[in-house]
Amino acid sequence: MPVLTWATHHRLLALGLGITVVVAMLALGIWFLVFRSPVTQVDLSQALRLYRQNQRPGTSARDARLPPPGVYRYRTSGSEQLSVGGITRTFPSETELVVTDARCATMEWEPFEQHIEGLVECPVAGGALSIESAPTYEEIAGTQSTTDIRCPSDAYLVPPVPTIGERWKATCTSTGTSVSFAGQIIGTSTVTVGDQRVPALHVRVSLVLSGAESGSNPSDYWLSAQSGVVLRQRETVDLRQQSGPLGAVRYSEAMTITLDSLTPAH
Repeated sequence: MPVLTWATHHRLLALGLGITVVVAMLALGIWFLVFRSPVTQVDLSQALRLYRQNQRPGTSARDARLPPPGVYRYRTSGSEQLSVGGITRTFPSETELVVTDARCATMEWEPFEQHIEGLVECPVAGGALSIESAPTYEEIAGTQSTTDIRCPSDAYLVPPVPTIGERWKATCTSTGTSVSFAGQIIGTSTVTVGDQRVPALHVRVSLVLSGAESGSNPSDYWLSAQSGVVLRQRETVDLRQQSGPLGAVRYSEAMTITLDSLTPAH
């Protein structure tokens, strides 16, 4: 075979293989990003079903410090990212917070069926509100993880007599992970909800994790001074987890939610 013909033949073969590899890589990328990281938005009707399922008749033990049960709608911005595969998921522009109560109030923010963030707050002595636990569920990149951070009664969301600048600390736990809890009263302000300006207590809660997972999760809450409803929340997450031959996998999240109405749906 002449040299020119041989070179041309192999160049075309190489080009064909290259195109095949590119197509395969594109198909793999689409499969990885879309099929392995699906998102199903939770709408108001689904949120109401969850509320009615969990808020059974006669279980409410209303405490004036706890937010009234129901489904609250929030204007939402933000996204979450995973370092593997460059996965990014943007949160819907409107999301719901499902509040159910008995002795304590359980609040679940569920922008997707694949992403649930919970907070269980309980009334404790001295007029305080304590964070009893913070359960989360995440399904991303073909993996599922469930975490439940458990805290002592002095892990306050609101301390007994909140004063501007006040700080407090506690130690929480999760399976294989130690969690340092720190709280601070930032100040008072107002948050616009619909056409109302609602007095708010601005509280910052910071979690620092070490162990199987490591990283930080600071959250700012603007709480209604009258009802304890979350008027606004701003959260950031930066976590790393050791994951076999891939090394450390980083998960990050930034979100802000602002309440649309003080009256929840039922």
